[in-house]
Amino acid sequence: MTNVLIVTPMHNEAENVQALARSLALQTFKQFEWWAVDDGSNDGTADLLRRLSDNGAVRFVSKDNDGGLIGGSAYTSWRFGVQSALLAHRDTPITHVMKLDADVRLEPDYLELVMSSFDPDVALAGGVISTAGMKEQKFHVPGPVKLYTLEAFYSLSELPSAIGFDVMDEVVVSRHGRNVVVNTDAKFALARAIGASEGGLHGRFRNGRVCRWTGYDFPYFLLHCARYVARRPYVLGSAWMLAGYTMAGSGPYTPDLRVTHRNIQRAKLRDAARNPVDWYRRAYGRNADTENLPHDF
Repeated sequence: MTNVLIVTPMHNEAENVQALARSLALQTFKQFEWWAVDDGSNDGTADLLRRLSDNGAVRFVSKDNDGGLIGGSAYTSWRFGVQSALLAHRDTPITHVMKLDADVRLEPDYLELVMSSFDPDVALAGGVISTAGMKEQKFHVPGPVKLYTLEAFYSLSELPSAIGFDVMDEVVVSRHGRNVVVNTDAKFALARAIGASEGGLHGRFRNGRVCRWTGYDFPYFLLHCARYVARRPYVLGSAWMLAGYTMAGSGPYTPDLRVTHRNIQRAKLRDAARNPVDWYRRAYGRNADTENLPHDF
């Protein structure tokens, strides 16, 4: 029986298709179906997906690329794939929907652990990045592995298909009175840094734009920027983040969502200032407990 629908948007991901397919084939949780959306690739991605489809490993659909990553094409493609799959499964009890990026490598027990995190109050769950040098704060589900209840997926219809979706989704979930769970036992690796599919500088520019669009205060953004100085492409990357932020404009998200997200970040700063050691342990510690956290920080 299929309970979980996994959809992967792909644009020029030929080097990642086979490894992702192996990662999914090794999952101990088997009640899922994998769909991939070829988003106008020109590097042989579609041919690889077609072969996997012939073997029954994936359901494969295609669409034209409509705006690139900064234009939100990945989210448009993901939603296109989800709607196509739900239409094909009209008589199947789909309970959960996942956005899984092509460069993710799930540990074999990943889906089993994350699915065990759901209860009636949880709308969104995920694990943590295990790749050295890429670890993020354990206060929200990383964008490459968003797993929603079907109800939560429909509640996100108010969000535009734009970069920043995987920040604002948790704000919307919390406003509907539901929780987000980060299961720190569920691990996944990444073949590249988040946002680097079109190069590191492009990813940093996009990161800066996302920060502006989702309501970052400028002082908070500067702290965020400083955190990336030690990661390639180092100072130049942070300069591109600053360029993305200053050139972004107000973006597609409503003012009330941006204000809500900004207030969450201010609360985070107050928490960190009160007890920085405890905050750091919870954010980055190796043995942090599973957290029920309703917001992105």
